[in-house]
Amino acid sequence: VDMLTTFVGRFTARTGEIGIDPGVLGFTLLVSAITGLVFGTFPALAARVDLVSALKTGGKGTSTAGSGRRVQSALIVAQVAVSVVLLAGAGLLTRTMMQLADVNTGLRTEEVLTIPVSLLDPTRVDPATDATNKELYDRMQREIRALPGVIEVGLGSTMPLTRTGLAFDVKAEGTPLAVGEAIPHADLRTASPEYFRAAGIPLLKGREFSTTDRAGSGRVVIINRRFADKLFPNEEPLGKRVAFTGEILQFTPISSEWRTIVGVVGNTQDGGLDAEPRLVVFAPFAQEFAILGGLVIRADTNASALVAPATRIVRHIVPGVPIENVMTIAQIKDQSVSPRRLNAALVSSFGILAVIIAAVGIAGVLAFSVSARTNEIGIRMSLGADRGRVQRMILKEGGVLLALGLALGIAGALLAARVIRGLLFGVAPHDPATFIGVAVMIGAIGMVACWIPALRAARIDPAIAMRA
Repeated sequence: VDMLTTFVGRFTARTGEIGIDPGVLGFTLLVSAITGLVFGTFPALAARVDLVSALKTGGKGTSTAGSGRRVQSALIVAQVAVSVVLLAGAGLLTRTMMQLADVNTGLRTEEVLTIPVSLLDPTRVDPATDATNKELYDRMQREIRALPGVIEVGLGSTMPLTRTGLAFDVKAEGTPLAVGEAIPHADLRTASPEYFRAAGIPLLKGREFSTTDRAGSGRVVIINRRFADKLFPNEEPLGKRVAFTGEILQFTPISSEWRTIVGVVGNTQDGGLDAEPRLVVFAPFAQEFAILGGLVIRADTNASALVAPATRIVRHIVPGVPIENVMTIAQIKDQSVSPRRLNAALVSSFGILAVIIAAVGIAGVLAFSVSARTNEIGIRMSLGADRGRVQRMILKEGGVLLALGLALGIAGALLAARVIRGLLFGVAPHDPATFIGVAVMIGAIGMVACWIPALRAARIDPAIAMRA
């Protein structure tokens, strides 16, 4: 368990959840015992010794009968096929990781630190409490901005690249829905005037929020590009009005008033690096209740160096509030792909282990075949067969097993790739580069495994073999 925890700890912070489950342990022991009995007994039953040959040779040169050798060959073919399936899956998952690493997050910089701080008391959602909370947020913002290395500090209900907050049905003024069209559903997030600069979210059109966008002034919003493309295709969204709707509004402090669009910002990968950007509406932090809140801190060089001083300020201002999930944008991005990275690492480990077992199996079966056919090889060499011909004979025997295993493995990998299609991103389940690379690698390893017993066969002394 300690080794597994150490290994998994490189990919996820949830190592504390790893433990020994009695049911899983019992099942594993049972399967191991049954496997040992089956694969220990079956070869013994399949092996039949030719008694006449054994008596004539004094027990030398005996071998299993044809059925026993067929079983050995079938096991080698199965090992190679399983190796191909596992390594093909590992290759597809690894290429998925490479594709995710190249995904544009929608942020101009990743030197950003996020500190979620929720001050809302669910039992007291009233204007007086909200005003007090916003004063505390403003104080955090001012003191953290004064830290060395801080470029900008923004306030928002949702941290960049995370999917938390509220979502509502939304409608656009003067834009009726088509027959059968579903009501658009968008995330409502709040942001201070500095939020977009601090997070590195680009402003595409219009303006950012200003200090005059406060409670009592005209309600305004900023939408992301996907929202603009969805509700206002081929139209200018600036100046148009939108409103939240739906029965869920009556259970929240969110107003159904019309809001004027004053800006459009770029899309961000908040639903995950492999997900479609979400429809997002940003409202001024000062115009909505601070249901959720947090700090977005942009640093000049090293955002992680601000974790300790920034957290210390927050704890001093709100000592009773738990501070969790303090992460940089790079850590958030890494956390979003850590499950895929763990899957790729585990499948790769199993694949490498299967390749080793298959290589040892091929070498072992061929070595046993050479040992059992020492007399035959000696006779061939005494009749004129050179060392090269003997090597080719053994290589051909192993090559046939290797080719069968590769063919079955590729077929199985194509089927298995369809099963893991949902885990792939930017890579086709039948990716030619992955399958060719796996086939070449296993073919090379298999031929090396075949070459060792072939060299041994070529070194047999015909005279010694004949005397035996």
